Amino acid sequence: MKKNPNFAGYSAKTPDQHLGARARLGKLKRDLIYGAVLFPYGVYKHQQLLANCDRINNHTYTCFFRAPAQLQALTGPVLEFLGNPQSTGRRLEILTFACSNGAEVYTMASWLMQRFPDLDFHITASDLHQEMVERCKAADYSAQEALQSEYVTSKFVEATFDKQGERYLVKPHIRARASFTQASLLDAEGLKKQFMLADIVTAQNVLFHLQPKDARSAFRNIVQFLKPRSALFVEGMDLDLRVELTQEYGLSPLTHDLKRIYSETRVHTPKDWWKYYWGTEPYFALRPDKERRYATIFLKG
Repeated sequence: MKKNPNFAGYSAKTPDQHLGARARLGKLKRDLIYGAVLFPYGVYKHQQLLANCDRINNHTYTCFFRAPAQLQALTGPVLEFLGNPQSTGRRLEILTFACSNGAEVYTMASWLMQRFPDLDFHITASDLHQEMVERCKAADYSAQEALQSEYVTSKFVEATFDKQGERYLVKPHIRARASFTQASLLDAEGLKKQFMLADIVTAQNVLFHLQPKDARSAFRNIVQFLKPRSALFVEGMDLDLRVELTQEYGLSPLTHDLKRIYSETRVHTPKDWWKYYWGTEPYFALRPDKERRYATIFLKG
């Protein structure tokens, strides 16, 4: 397995800062070419692709400790916005759609428990595929699955897993914070019967698999579960559509650490991102709608 150079501990650096000087210079040159010189070309080609491509749902990107800056925002400005549930004594309700193999769910649960041991919270998660629901419930992962993220740390691994042979099992007290069920984002009535309003709703790396018409329907179904004062985590969707729909539903982008969070969440994106419908453009500071376009967390209330 490829050695993770950052496994000793996430240091809140940008991806570039983890590299040596020569590697940083090379990456800077590549970023200049792909992120600036080729940016207009990439935007044009990606718009053409999105208008004509089939969404074939063959790309899934989820792993443990995938976007630490987003997690830091969760336990910082997001919980502050929600009124610090730990101090009020009420249970924090989190609703996660398209949970895939459960990595994001268990990462969030572990992170919250490490930062706020006395916080009462529960994550209700769902996925379209029953076999993925069963995988989540098993909470049993290979080393490749558990250690995949370039940001994962030994501290996080020790706090999250019990190692049995070559397998990584999520600790029982973390598993107890989550429940899993099957659900379809396009089944509005079914969702209403299954779920209650939540303080935090997440739907990450799923909406880009849907045609725009279906993505709009799914987004409407997702936001109906936001409490009057709540937060939505939504990366992995067409950026123009994110701008349109978050504005339509009156959601405000969280600008805290905007560039860092966005950059971390697209770390898997190829340089020629415009060739992939799930690809997203590099952060471009001159975008007039950059806050709404590049935010992955939105606030309601």
